[in-house]
Amino acid sequence: MKNVFFKPWIGENYSTTGISGKKILLLGESHICGEGCGDCGNLLEHPNCSEFTNNAAKYFFNYKNGNGGFEYWMNGYTKFGNIFYNKHLSYDETVAFWDSIIFYNYVQYSTDKARVSPTNEEFEKSSDAFFEILEAYKPDLVFVWGERLWDQLPFSEDCGEDIIIDNSNGGKFYYYTLDEKKTPIYMINHPSSSAFNYSWHKFMQKAIELV
Repeated sequence: MKNVFFKPWIGENYSTTGISGKKILLLGESHICGEGCGDCGNLLEHPNCSEFTNNAAKYFFNYKNGNGGFEYWMNGYTKFGNIFYNKHLSYDETVAFWDSIIFYNYVQYSTDKARVSPTNEEFEKSSDAFFEILEAYKPDLVFVWGERLWDQLPFSEDCGEDIIIDNSNGGKFYYYTLDEKKTPIYMINHPSSSAFNYSWHKFMQKAIELV
């Protein structure tokens, strides 16, 4: 995958049991890094940065196990799992969940601080990497974290069908077709926002049932 800079977190059970037998990809927006490198995204110059996503997952597990410090972004990781299963997950349950999915941040360039959007150009330049991820791991369903990311995804007649609106909760479906495989993606509110609450549980389960 020549265009992927931040390698995805791949749960060890993703390709076998998955979640209810389905392969699920969680699609976040971007990483936050305060280094301010002008050539962020250059794998030859910053090879260690390619593990950013995987290291973040490991930090999260250490914190949940009482062996690491808390960082604000961890709230989204915790909250998604809890709402997905409609209960407060134990450490073991949290690890089991993350061992069953893929997590990937769409934008292959980091931002300097929280609540700063990547540029339109950075979104556009990250699309090839996204399609490489879909082709390599062939998820049955993608949960898109947030409307800002959704609005920047590469939708076109060449790669999908019409958007289907779930009017009951504002969720959106879209189908990419790659190598004759239809991959549905479903937008939810970003897990760090107050709009993402336990009411989303039934809609996420419905999305899984539809694939």
